[in-house]
Amino acid sequence: MKFAFALATIAAVVLAQDDVAPDNNFIEIVGGTEAKVGQHRYLAGLKRSATATTSCGGSLIAPNVILTAAHCTGSGLTTVVVGSHFLSGSSDGELAKVTKEIRHPKYVASTNANDVAILLLDRSITTIAPVAVSFETVPADVVTWVRGWGRTTSGGIQSQVLKEVSVTTWSNAKATTALRPYTVDNTMLAAGGKQGEDSCQGDSGGPLTIEQNGVARLVGVVSWGIGCGDLNKPGVYSRFNTARAFIEPYLKKKNLRVPYLVSEFAEETDEVVADSDVVSALEGGN
Repeated sequence: MKFAFALATIAAVVLAQDDVAPDNNFIEIVGGTEAKVGQHRYLAGLKRSATATTSCGGSLIAPNVILTAAHCTGSGLTTVVVGSHFLSGSSDGELAKVTKEIRHPKYVASTNANDVAILLLDRSITTIAPVAVSFETVPADVVTWVRGWGRTTSGGIQSQVLKEVSVTTWSNAKATTALRPYTVDNTMLAAGGKQGEDSCQGDSGGPLTIEQNGVARLVGVVSWGIGCGDLNKPGVYSRFNTARAFIEPYLKKKNLRVPYLVSEFAEETDEVVADSDVVSALEGGN
């Protein structure tokens, strides 16, 4: 299930992987197989309403926080279904409303640099465990996984069920050469490039994970690409190691590994889970 996705903001040939565009521009996983039901419930589908189909993907990283792509924001995707296996409906998942969209402050729509965003929900998701977020620097030749409900072929129809495919990472230099005239900068991670296996329209914002012993750690989100599943044309994801200062304030305390300052990006009224003890110490509190 490979992405045939690309950023709509870059150029007509490069399609964004989200539901920001009309329904016929959604990106979906190309190739791959149906994911096991109930195994990846941290995945979220972003929709325009509870009865609409999923237009962008996301991941639950804290009880009331979804991590997605910045280019999925600002387009009326105000409803989130977490834990569902299906493109439509919410009976097997948890439904919530988006109360706030927070784009990375250095997001650049024309290049898709820093293409990450936080969605705050109107309620905590209590029956589904958030996925662990990793800020490791992912090198080339690492096997990763991508999942979503995007198109199964470039310009085709969306998958009715959650699909998954494994994609191997590239170096940024090699990916930039393969995707000219577009640049894969240090905020991005390329993966894939096998014929017929990729993310595609509709997969935008969905998770890129590394998995060991059945445990997933989130290292990126679907961002852009040229076509879907074309040979030697990897999909491009947003890296988390360069977005750590933005993402980390929204993680649960037990997942934190270094101190951070919430106040740089979050507001007191956001009601996100934060390590108040660490923040107090860094700000000179007792």
